Amino acid sequence: MNFFRLVLFLCVILFPLSAQAETFGTVNFNFDSDQLDAQGQQQVAEIAERLKAVRSYKPTVVVGYTDAVGSSGYNQNLGQRRANTVARALIAAGVPVDEIGQISSRGKNDLLIAVTTADRRNRRVTVGLAEILGACRSYRDIPIAENAAGDELQSDLTDRLQVAASQYQVLTNSGQNGPAFQMAGAAREDCGKAVGLNADSIRKIEYAKRCFCSSARLEAALGR
Repeated sequence: MNFFRLVLFLCVILFPLSAQAETFGTVNFNFDSDQLDAQGQQQVAEIAERLKAVRSYKPTVVVGYTDAVGSSGYNQNLGQRRANTVARALIAAGVPVDEIGQISSRGKNDLLIAVTTADRRNRRVTVGLAEILGACRSYRDIPIAENAAGDELQSDLTDRLQVAASQYQVLTNSGQNGPAFQMAGAAREDCGKAVGLNADSIRKIEYAKRCFCSSARLEAALGR
């Protein structure tokens, strides 16, 4: 198994669910092609520079699409090939390989332009930053890099601590002690520890992952 195939395999394991992403850019393709043309190469270069400038702890999500021409199965495969092409190009342009998260295809689903003809605008790959809390089986699965401690992460941890503390107080005042109360207490504790640790602490990232996971479980327990 070569290195890029290994990356794809790990992406499937670590990112089994689609993630809502903040879109950073779009790369367009010629009809029935998974190769970058001159415009596509320029689009990739611009997206790569944006990603390298952001230095976000959130993983990069790369999603391929096609136009409406052809079968669903063929287009699903074509969309995946296009996403793989863009992921490889981003890595070649200097985006760290460990920042590439989900690489997937939507095929001819979610047409940007609702037409049945071969519209180039539908033949695209979107690149964005994932919202990583779609599900949480274990905090160890939360994909935060070890070098991710910084202002952005600290701000998100602080926000989650405030939400958890507020929910804990509301549920305490109402006398509820069910799953939501327990998860609010866990999130308050985990996020409080994560916020309190210095960026250079060896346990900062571990407790950040715990905070994100317990926050996701709190949201699920609240039915959100």
